[in-house]
Amino acid sequence: MKKVLIFGQATGGNAALWFEYLNKIKSDIPDLKVTFLSRTRTTLKGKFPVFSPYGKGDVWSIFLSKVRSKLASLILIDMYLKFLGLFTKYDLVVLQGNYTPKTNLKVLSNCNGAASVVNIYGSDFYRKYKLNEFSLIESQMFIEVLDRVDCIMINWKGVADDFIAEFPQYKSKIKINPWGVNSRWKSLGKAKSEAANITTFISTRALHDYNNVDLVVEAFIKSFGNDSKYQLRLLAAYGIDDKVFNRIQKLAVKHSNILIEVDKWYDGDDLVQVYEQADYNICFGSTDQLSLSIVYGLLSNTVNILSPLKNYYYLHQLGFKTPVICDEISSSSLSQVFTSIVSNDSESTKFELDGDREMAIEMFNLDRTFQQYLDLANRST
Repeated sequence: MKKVLIFGQATGGNAALWFEYLNKIKSDIPDLKVTFLSRTRTTLKGKFPVFSPYGKGDVWSIFLSKVRSKLASLILIDMYLKFLGLFTKYDLVVLQGNYTPKTNLKVLSNCNGAASVVNIYGSDFYRKYKLNEFSLIESQMFIEVLDRVDCIMINWKGVADDFIAEFPQYKSKIKINPWGVNSRWKSLGKAKSEAANITTFISTRALHDYNNVDLVVEAFIKSFGNDSKYQLRLLAAYGIDDKVFNRIQKLAVKHSNILIEVDKWYDGDDLVQVYEQADYNICFGSTDQLSLSIVYGLLSNTVNILSPLKNYYYLHQLGFKTPVICDEISSSSLSQVFTSIVSNDSESTKFELDGDREMAIEMFNLDRTFQQYLDLANRST
């Protein structure tokens, strides 16, 4: 039996994708045992062992949550790792992100002998390391993790190119492995309805400053005002920066065609429906890997409107036809795209949407993604 320890986030969209998949394959691969150690508060349920040093469920007291978080960082993580290492010899350790390099090093030290892989995301590399959100010591630890793992898994060529430019010494460790999606996205539901004569834009990005959701709201208001034929839905169930949220609320207060949902989590078929019912999906961040939101847009015949990032331009290089990329990160540039859409100057054809969807189904295959990890585990014996 192959034993895999995953250290990662147990809340949010990426985590929900992995939890749902691991729950599904538990019965499909009987000779695989997955154990999950959470580096965040756990809000997801697994049919496999999930250890939660930071606590479980929704936060009902901010003060107590901070106390628990501090306790977990100082003591509980070490206790959990010693407990897990005492009873199990793992074949593979998967570090889902290098956001907490100090703790990642602890995990690696407690699982000596196992093959190891770290997933590199946009935010840990671009923001935490490149934009110096890490302290000098944390940056050094970030590099030490890269030095110690056997494999560095990156989900997109653009990120890999930037990573290699920064760390050419680790080029031989890098595998480009697009994160897949759940198989339910392969079956498109009902076609988009024009009966209501409403054009719907969605943004599902977390309300962090670097995601520029406030610029999305500004651009929408510039282009459409209070016109009820156009609707903007902002869905952000986690990652809410109070300053960003307050700015958005002030902008949107007099606009009934802007709907803000920050207290509802969409997953499963409900999440699929969110994208299928939308006409346009907006990802307008200043720095990013290939967000799952863009993949969901491609799979649901929803046109992606994107900021001018190299990682997004790569979609065009691969042959995707429908993503619309703005000239610059500004509300004026985004508003021009909205205006062009209204006048049908940039309307995608059904043929193009269907073609992009077929390409996405082939490219973002979660079974193939996970097999890359199992191959590492098999090589450890």
